[in-house]
Amino acid sequence: MPTPILTRRLRSLFLGALLATPAAWADSYTDFQQASGQLEALMAKATPQGGLPRLGDADVAALFARMSDAPRLFQAPVAALQDMNQSVALCERATNLGKAYYQFGLALPLPLSGAELQQARKEQVTQNLANYGDEMSTFFAFGMHCHAHLIGLMEAEFSTQPAQEVSGAERMRARAFSKGSSTMFANVVQFVQVPFWNVAQKKRMLEAAAQHATANANLMAPPLRERLLISLADADKDLDPALAPALATIRQALAVTSCAGLCQYY
Repeated sequence: MPTPILTRRLRSLFLGALLATPAAWADSYTDFQQASGQLEALMAKATPQGGLPRLGDADVAALFARMSDAPRLFQAPVAALQDMNQSVALCERATNLGKAYYQFGLALPLPLSGAELQQARKEQVTQNLANYGDEMSTFFAFGMHCHAHLIGLMEAEFSTQPAQEVSGAERMRARAFSKGSSTMFANVVQFVQVPFWNVAQKKRMLEAAAQHATANANLMAPPLRERLLISLADADKDLDPALAPALATIRQALAVTSCAGLCQYY
């Protein structure tokens, strides 16, 4: 049976071989898909004893870097990402990777039930946040960039016809999209008040949310913006100064009361 040291060396060699030829890949979309598949394969082999792949491992960090390079992926998107379905699939893949870190160990059978089982699962989530906060926050920040790309595609699609000519089915599709994206944005923004994340992790997510705050606020009906703004009323209490600029940008976007574009379908 391989020793732990040998196992780590073999894993490093395996990853090194996988990472050896990124320049040969066709484009950033293909690069993302390849790197995601490699990380998923590593995560599928994870055990409770060994844990999930960590950013502290240089080879794993290289995979994350290729998956979370939003400017490279979205500022000049390749043809595949002009398609809404392919773009949604990419966003969901990244989100699911973040959720896998959050949910690690929750499906393991335990000789518990009722309140004891719930407490054990709560403790597991808390441990996951402590162990994998950097990995989760990297994917959740990327999710902000990815959803901003989707917003741009939806806005472009719905801007081609007057609002009064949009069918009922298309209105419902726009509303469902706006509701889902707004919920994700609100969840990330409210992480500023959650104690589980450290300052660096909050900063990573909040800065991504702030970068796309206007696009996300424009999806929401004004009363929804107001509710999210009110929920942040106490966010300045004991706020680390590093988070203040991003939070101010988010508040400014939420304070706008006009409604145009996709907002009118919410």
